Amino acid sequence: MSTAVFPALAGLEYPVTRTPVFKTLVQESVSGKENRAALQVYPRWKWSLSFNFLRDDSNNEFRTLLGFFLARQGAYDSFLFDDVDDDGVTDQPVGVGDGSNLNFPLVRTLGGFVEPILAVNTNVVATVKVNGVLQAFTSQWGWLFGAYGPYGIAFTPGNAPGNGASVTATFNYYWPVRFTADDNDFTKFMNKLWEQKKLEFESVKN
Repeated sequence: MSTAVFPALAGLEYPVTRTPVFKTLVQESVSGKENRAALQVYPRWKWSLSFNFLRDDSNNEFRTLLGFFLARQGAYDSFLFDDVDDDGVTDQPVGVGDGSNLNFPLVRTLGGFVEPILAVNTNVVATVKVNGVLQAFTSQWGWLFGAYGPYGIAFTPGNAPGNGASVTATFNYYWPVRFTADDNDFTKFMNKLWEQKKLEFESVKN
């Protein structure tokens, strides 16, 4: 499980495709009546990117992207992706205190749908509030760590939010993902210029 971050490259082309995928078990009787069972509470997300140019010169975009793919050994290793359209929240509700609980896993809300966050981007300053009051990092709270780095808030002993107290957080996050294929085509269309027309990866879960 790698925490390497997917590189930001100048040649990214639009559109960028992002697809939420659920799993539903459907059983149909002889009469045609259906019974359905949701097998996943949260979707697996899929992304498809294309790069219309990757320079093989001092900008090094071609070697950067190819080297990143090689280092992951295709679909074997995971990495972190910063989706600029879904990578941060402000004053996100993450829980309600009961006077003793110290740990609060982080979530983000998108159009009313609440989803867990598995990897916080600690390069951007995060803030935590209890009933709207800013809490001091390290002395009042720190990070809960998981497979992909911080994923939650850990209040220090003696600083558990009181019963009924709202806990909110402002933070940025990554998506833990992996490439969907063990091979990817890079095409050279001009001297020192390459393109990658379909680079696909999907989210991974704990």
